[in-house]
Amino acid sequence: MTLANRIKHGAALLADHPALIGWYVRNKLRAATVAFERDHLEGVSRFTRGITFRLTSACNLRCKMCRFVESGEVLSDMKQTLPVETWKSIVDDAARYRPYFTLTGGEPLICPWIGDLITHISKQDMRCTLTTNGTMLAKRAPDFMDNPPDLVVVSVDGPPDVHNQIRGQPKVFERAVEGIKAVQRLRIERNTKAPLLAVNCSITHWSYERVEEMVDVARELGVDALNFQYQWSITQRMVDEHNEKFGKLHPLCAEDLGASDPPPVDLDKMAEIVGRIRRRAGEIVEPIVTFHPELDDAEVRDWYADPHIWVQRRPAACAWMNTEIGPNGDVEPCYGVVCGSVKEEPFSKIWNSFPYRKFRRRLSAIEDFPICVRCCAFFRRD
Repeated sequence: MTLANRIKHGAALLADHPALIGWYVRNKLRAATVAFERDHLEGVSRFTRGITFRLTSACNLRCKMCRFVESGEVLSDMKQTLPVETWKSIVDDAARYRPYFTLTGGEPLICPWIGDLITHISKQDMRCTLTTNGTMLAKRAPDFMDNPPDLVVVSVDGPPDVHNQIRGQPKVFERAVEGIKAVQRLRIERNTKAPLLAVNCSITHWSYERVEEMVDVARELGVDALNFQYQWSITQRMVDEHNEKFGKLHPLCAEDLGASDPPPVDLDKMAEIVGRIRRRAGEIVEPIVTFHPELDDAEVRDWYADPHIWVQRRPAACAWMNTEIGPNGDVEPCYGVVCGSVKEEPFSKIWNSFPYRKFRRRLSAIEDFPICVRCCAFFRRD
């Protein structure tokens, strides 16, 4: 497939999802201002670009690479979350910033009211992404497809046998496929292009030798996009180095974070597989194939050779652009840093509160923490 054809296909995809154009442009413009804010505004951020709602820590799966499984947090009671009216009130309060919302967990579709929340966000014409393991998608999709999110990301880590083994249950792959097909069917019934459907494939010790097969899987499923995600990690060494330098102000507990060393991979084989996927991505029209983060061959090797090797190191921007709100209402821009609770005051007051500004000033002075080296938030510039 020529570059011109890929550009043409990308343009057609955006034409089907025009809201994503504005989303992309706003993200880029916002990212361009962060350096000035970090250097000159003494911990103040003009506005948040993205808010992640971690609706629950509970999950119906026990995935091998999940830190919530390592920490035991995955065993949380699924009822231990904020009432849906509280989540909706956060949306209303943050609407002045026009952020995008990412709904995640645990497994967010465990929450029976999630359709109500997605509808509330969509009706305010704000962007929304749902990230799910897909096992409950067929059941929940009818609840939100009248006012769908902009993007549904379904995690699939390989062909059926690989995915089911990693996720710890039989038929998980088949249930995820059922969910994807349910959304596709409802799009046709409701005559809508939304949501854009993406499959996210995490490249880990357990999957890397078979992830190339995901190109064919994604094509057969007819999804819009396939993203390969290099493995995120937090290790005991990262926590120890962090506490040695910053433990008095920002202490962390490796057990609470589910810290563990990722199992090794064959670096030559990994580089070869990633290279083949890239070549195949250039030959096909659909789906669009991406990698996150975007790494060259040497960086891929460094990423998997040792999780403590810095790749694409630059000053952190996460605390100025994005934040997470946990199921207990804590506003947490970084592991172990709680800057307030939405149960006690509005999010808009927390965003530039003294604790938040103090944290940004500290991060601005040191540029990054040892725990940033394989943290997804560090690599986000959206």
